[in-house]
Amino acid sequence: MKFVSSKLIKENLIEEREYQVSLVDSVLSKGNTLIVAPTALGKTVIAVLLTAKVLEKNPERKILFLAPTKPLAVQHQKSFKQFTLIPEEEIVLLTGTTLPEKRVNAWNKAKIICATPQTIENDLMHGRISLKETGLIIFDEAHRAVKDYAYPFIAKQYIKQEKNPLILGLTASPGSENERIQDVNRNLFISNIEVKSLSDKDIMPYSNEIEIEWKSIILPTEFLEIKKSLNEFISKQLIALKKIGLTNTINPQMIGRKKLLEIQYKIRKELTSEKITKPSYFIAASRTAALIKLSHAVDLLETQGISPLKNYFDSMQKETEKSKASKASLMLMNSEEVQNAIKLTEKAFNAKLMHPKLMELKKILKEQFSNNPESRVLVFNHFRDSIKFLEEYLKEEKIIKAAPFIGQANKESGKGMKQKEQIQLLQEFKEGKYNTLLCSSVAEEGLDIPAVDLVVFFEAVPSEIRFIQRRGRTGRFHKGKTIILIAKNTRDEAYYWSSIAKEKRMHSTLREIKNKKENVLPKQTTLTKYTEEIKNKIEIYVDARERNSKVSELLEEMGCLIKVKQMEIGDYILSDDVVVERKTVEDFLTSLLDGRLFSQAIKMNENYSMPLYLVEGRMEDLFNLRNIHKNALIGALTSLALNYRTSVFFVSGAKETAEFLYVIAKREQFKEDKEIRLRIGRKGITSAEQQRFIVESFPMIGPQAAINLLKEFKSVKNIVNATEKELQKTELLGKKKAETIKKLLEKEYKEE
Repeated sequence: MKFVSSKLIKENLIEEREYQVSLVDSVLSKGNTLIVAPTALGKTVIAVLLTAKVLEKNPERKILFLAPTKPLAVQHQKSFKQFTLIPEEEIVLLTGTTLPEKRVNAWNKAKIICATPQTIENDLMHGRISLKETGLIIFDEAHRAVKDYAYPFIAKQYIKQEKNPLILGLTASPGSENERIQDVNRNLFISNIEVKSLSDKDIMPYSNEIEIEWKSIILPTEFLEIKKSLNEFISKQLIALKKIGLTNTINPQMIGRKKLLEIQYKIRKELTSEKITKPSYFIAASRTAALIKLSHAVDLLETQGISPLKNYFDSMQKETEKSKASKASLMLMNSEEVQNAIKLTEKAFNAKLMHPKLMELKKILKEQFSNNPESRVLVFNHFRDSIKFLEEYLKEEKIIKAAPFIGQANKESGKGMKQKEQIQLLQEFKEGKYNTLLCSSVAEEGLDIPAVDLVVFFEAVPSEIRFIQRRGRTGRFHKGKTIILIAKNTRDEAYYWSSIAKEKRMHSTLREIKNKKENVLPKQTTLTKYTEEIKNKIEIYVDARERNSKVSELLEEMGCLIKVKQMEIGDYILSDDVVVERKTVEDFLTSLLDGRLFSQAIKMNENYSMPLYLVEGRMEDLFNLRNIHKNALIGALTSLALNYRTSVFFVSGAKETAEFLYVIAKREQFKEDKEIRLRIGRKGITSAEQQRFIVESFPMIGPQAAINLLKEFKSVKNIVNATEKELQKTELLGKKKAETIKKLLEKEYKEE
């Protein structure tokens, strides 16, 4: 066996495989590359080999390896420590659990950074780190580089900041649709695609066969009766939706969750428009919401069984008992068809009727462990409630030692697993404390799960990405097997064949893209040209609550790059200096009365040098809508301008708001002097004003606090030299403000 030879890789540790070496050479010669390869073919090893090559040529550079979850990032950190000769203290892990200040110190000292993308995105947004001098960024599970995920933002910042960027994307499946694959390529600035499959000649010596078997399960008559009642309600709603042109079918079997979500989006778009032309859409919105709920109920019945369905109906009943129950929930609970389905479900539950999949699963596991007691099995189930039920059900068999392996999120159905608990459970699975993991989708993606002999799909999945990832959990070190449980004449069958078709389409699409001379960004002449166009686009951060507003839609039509974030301050961020809070006249008056107006202004001032209120409506309406004295309103406006240094502009509506935001953002982002000035004074300012101006620049110090400090200490010099306790004696200064000021004054300056 021949091993990889490199100055930075430990001897006799990594087997030299032709396909891995050729892929590394391809990245180095062709630039930014997306590698699509089945699980267990050593994509992490490819990243390690590429890292070694980059650092051998440019030893002063950093390498950033991004992974969607902390356990994955931990796994990559271990791999680099295991395979490379780089000092372990220079291979760091950065996640949200580390304090920002410690992350900055770690980043500055590190050679290789393994991190979660949200952490890096956050640090980039706050200016804590720079991607200059980063020789390579690796995007693991690169298919996530779509929509508002952190990957596109990081890639864009990297292209902007680094003169010689190099990007490697790794995935088992980027999706089957041409548009999605192109989105991934665009968002990661990919210029080259490399596709590997198990049938490739250079792959075959290192791959293992995965046998796929699907077992057809026949549903009991009681299940079919419940389904019939639910479908009767669904058909009635579809007839109503068809009459107003929102669907072309009334067959419940022909309309799934995806189609219903598309209808819901269309309705919401109409109802949020400035001129509603179809009032019937108000009722249609409730009908569609009800259908989405029942679609989930049918899914539970067909794929999971009576107990999960009963739990779901119970939760729907509780929702209708609330004072603010949704119209959709009330519509369902008042329906004869749904009530009949609930009664039939109760009857089946009391009779302890179970889904036949449960018996089949137990049979499969008993046979597996009887024939091979040391084997390991993963059972995938999409629903967390069902995983809990499966755990209880399988406890009856001593030969089956099952444990749930679920995500972190806490839900009504129960507490999630912390990442430390996930890592510990994987170790216990490896050691044999458990031989079966009952997995949610968290186990589908990339985790270093020990050798698995069998993977069982409790239900089929319509996504080719999830199908490939689940299947890829077995066959890593020896021949593997996958069994898919499919309820006959249900969505299970449709989902299974859909995923198979999508996987075939994925390989076909990837081949087509790769074979084209301009395989990425077909509408652009070169990647460089596309990159320049991206750099020259106006970028606006929009609060998540504003995402579906008319303003965001108009900004996108103007060609802006919209980045949606959950923001604590403001609705729109236009630059490092400018934050905008959007209000209607009514909201402006309400926030003035309840005190929010000035507290918002304070927060905006503490974080941005140029805060702005954009108020939609006529200024004269301020004096007419509420019984507030004119002088009080004028006082509030002048106070915002003079005391809080916050401008207020009145605009006619969403269109003018978008125009204001566009012009300000363009001015800020494309001004000639791109270096942001910290403070700008004015001519003719008096000494006293200059002194106040300086003191007001201290954190959390407003006009009155600055005057109090100057009166107490007589000069700026004395304020700077004062102790923390002395500062606290000043009126309007507490311990926190004094401590913050002293920390700033004593902190060593470092140019960012």
